[in-house]
Amino acid sequence: MDEVTKLNELLKRKDENTIVDFTLGLTNAQRVEIRQKYQAQFQQDLLKDIDKYMSGDLLKTLQELYKDPIELDADLLYKAMKGFGSNKEVISEIACFRSLDRLNKVKEKFKEKYNKDLMNEINDETSGDLRTIVMKLMTEERGTNENPDFETCKKIAIELYNAGTKKIGTNSNTFIKYFTTLSAKELQLVAKEHHRIYKRNILELIDGEFSSNDNELLKMILYSLLSPSEYFARQIKKAVDGIGTDDDKLIRCIVTRADIDMKMIKKYYKQLFNVEMIVDVEDDTSGNYFKLLKGLIEKN
Repeated sequence: MDEVTKLNELLKRKDENTIVDFTLGLTNAQRVEIRQKYQAQFQQDLLKDIDKYMSGDLLKTLQELYKDPIELDADLLYKAMKGFGSNKEVISEIACFRSLDRLNKVKEKFKEKYNKDLMNEINDETSGDLRTIVMKLMTEERGTNENPDFETCKKIAIELYNAGTKKIGTNSNTFIKYFTTLSAKELQLVAKEHHRIYKRNILELIDGEFSSNDNELLKMILYSLLSPSEYFARQIKKAVDGIGTDDDKLIRCIVTRADIDMKMIKKYYKQLFNVEMIVDVEDDTSGNYFKLLKGLIEKN
């Protein structure tokens, strides 16, 4: 029996345990290929059959895993802006942690799938500095300088301090200009110089000067360039902390990072929270849903 027919039979039997094992044995590219073959063989989208035969958070995780990463980003953005209000965290996360080349492909997929212009939708769903920053991140190329000039970065660190702490009110344009254009190496040196001169972490500067959404977005930019694995470790902790679980966040973080830096995320999680990430995830999930997440976490 070929893999596509096998998966179809497993779905019809609602054999969750074997479906999880089957899925974990595939790479993302293989999962995408199987979805294409499934469509050709059964004239049915695999995601619809997953929706038909599976349920709950296991269903959501499986559907995300069988999507191409570009389509997944487009769907996450659509869901983030669907209905009343919008999920600024998802919009910001995708803007920060994706390359401009990938974002351009996401825009194309969004147009193809939803017949809407992604940038127009984001423009309608955001406002103020957050809108300005997201639009710049999703349309303009960031610098790539690998050898930053010390004096230039020192001057920028001072300029950021003067635009924030030293000023009544905050000159957000200064922060936006540098946070959306400097290369990772340049921003790293700016942050280092800011700490050296003012004995204060640049994240603390942002905390003291910006409202919640803008604050989180600027810090997200820093994390995306300087320490992406730490960001996702902190996000997963937020998802499992407190009463209840933010399963959408948990699934998103694990699925989108499983093949990128899961090993480093686990390392940061242990360093930051003095507990193995898998222990916290197990405490907040169960059954084959947990088994699938565990497989993604431990696979890398």
